[in-house]
Amino acid sequence: MRAKLVGTVGSHPCVSAELMLRHKGIEYSRMDLPNITHRVILPLMRYRGTTVPVMSLDGHRISGTMKIARALEALKPDPPMFPASEGDEAWADSVLQDTIRQLARWAIGKDKDATLSFVAGSPIPMRGVLMRAMPVVQPVTAFQMRRPDETGRASLEALPGQLDRVDALLEEGVIGGETPNVVDFQVAPSVRLMLCFDQLREHIDARPAGRFARALVPEYPGRFKAVIPTEWMPF
Repeated sequence: MRAKLVGTVGSHPCVSAELMLRHKGIEYSRMDLPNITHRVILPLMRYRGTTVPVMSLDGHRISGTMKIARALEALKPDPPMFPASEGDEAWADSVLQDTIRQLARWAIGKDKDATLSFVAGSPIPMRGVLMRAMPVVQPVTAFQMRRPDETGRASLEALPGQLDRVDALLEEGVIGGETPNVVDFQVAPSVRLMLCFDQLREHIDARPAGRFARALVPEYPGRFKAVIPTEWMPF
């Protein structure tokens, strides 16, 4: 049994899919497409939808982490990732995941070195090819990912409440138990991406959410320098 995971550099949902594959003990290869180009390339690869991660598994093409989780569970029930709270999984897959995605995209438009830092620190295949392409790819990616300041500020304002919810899930034992479940695999990469921000790292590291994310995702290449206006800081 072998899987092929297709994603983009720095994608936290792709990290979620990798955690699930490792948990199941399924061998896999990973191919990363340049950010934004996946929207055009994925349909050409006969995947439904235009977002990552997508996966080829046992002859089937699957899109999205929630569908990937269920396909993996059906194909290899042991070790289990379920039962898990569907409401918390859906929140992590949509609300939490998208908040940090929007903030990261806003920050890429402010920090010209951010995209390169994610590629340079990544262990993915074809890293060298992507590095050589960066002088062309980087400005195009930054332009296409750009988000207005209102989006960046709104994402920051949402972070304390979302981190409070992660801390509460840990306190309640929904995540962070001896055996991780699908909610663990959804939540940890999003919080781990938050830790790539120089201005957020110290505060998040001091919380249970930060310690949990580092335990499940010890390494996460990439860095966002101090691009957040001081008056925007939510902590």
